[in-house]
Amino acid sequence: MNVVIMHQTITNHDAIGNDIERMFNILNRHGSCKCFATNRFNDQLDYMGIEELDAFLRNPSNLVIYHHSVFWEEGEVLLHKCRAKLIIRYHNITPPVFFESHNQFHYQQCKQGREQTERFVKDFPDAFWLLASDYNGLDVAGAINKEVCAPFHKMDIWGDGTPDEEILKSLIHGREINLLFVGRVAPNKGHLLLIDILRCYCHNYGNNIKLRIIGKFDEGLVSYNQELLNRIKEYGLQDRIEFIGEITDSTLLSYYLGSDIFLCTSEHEGFCVPIIEAQRFHLPIIARYSSAIPETIGNGQVVLREDVREYASAIHLIAENSAYSSFLSEKGYENYESRFSYKKLEEQFLDILESIYA
Repeated sequence: MNVVIMHQTITNHDAIGNDIERMFNILNRHGSCKCFATNRFNDQLDYMGIEELDAFLRNPSNLVIYHHSVFWEEGEVLLHKCRAKLIIRYHNITPPVFFESHNQFHYQQCKQGREQTERFVKDFPDAFWLLASDYNGLDVAGAINKEVCAPFHKMDIWGDGTPDEEILKSLIHGREINLLFVGRVAPNKGHLLLIDILRCYCHNYGNNIKLRIIGKFDEGLVSYNQELLNRIKEYGLQDRIEFIGEITDSTLLSYYLGSDIFLCTSEHEGFCVPIIEAQRFHLPIIARYSSAIPETIGNGQVVLREDVREYASAIHLIAENSAYSSFLSEKGYENYESRFSYKKLEEQFLDILESIYA
């Protein structure tokens, strides 16, 4: 099996980069795999140049796995040269409306990316669509061949590592309720709802609570970033909300292990890896009923609409009722272990590849 994995940008610290790296390693255990990307930020992978790729694409016995999560003009040109078997790994693309009033470049990238998705369905009818979730299938309803396989992650690696003891102790020994949100600071992630929830909780139950938001700010979203900071200041929550930024795996592990409740208020997700990370570390979750989140989170979990009073009440109930907190944690871990452990995902991925070649 000779495979090339294609994506515009390959990194080693985001969900798509992790998915690509784990696929790369699996495929090299069962054959030969290289990668092609315009922007390369993971030196653990082997890459091919454009001339080698051109020859590779012309061979019908080869396999191309094209990761689609952003508009990539060069990628589309290359796919039209492809005579190899084609898998389109669709992670979803954020609807452009989230960026329309904040950043025109992001808006156009998302708009063109979703238009590109529509063209891919029409132009490559024989392609196999490997979807990160059933929800993503709504965008490619016209695709003939498609199946769901959740994205690979690295929790089996860093999840058994050593946490930052100083951070962990400060969280465990503190008297506050520790809330955690993990995700980049962007309009589709629902930070405004997070802030409103915290205000409602403090108004009804007191200030014994702290929300930590882990994820980097985007310098291109100045107006959105300022809107968040203004609202926090307006509500007087400067001491209740902390933006952590990007962190190491050991630090992230500390926050997962030391927090009391995980909040997910995203309005749009194609899968949402932080949900299964929280479940892996037995953290009870309160999540928003939107996009792929109900599908990913599984049964026996707290999934709410947008009423901040319901979120505040759920936080209070989980914090005060250890039996209920334990129930949610156990159900969440069962969901992770039965559906999203690395072993499960590897078996599913290889079964899909076998069916394509059969």
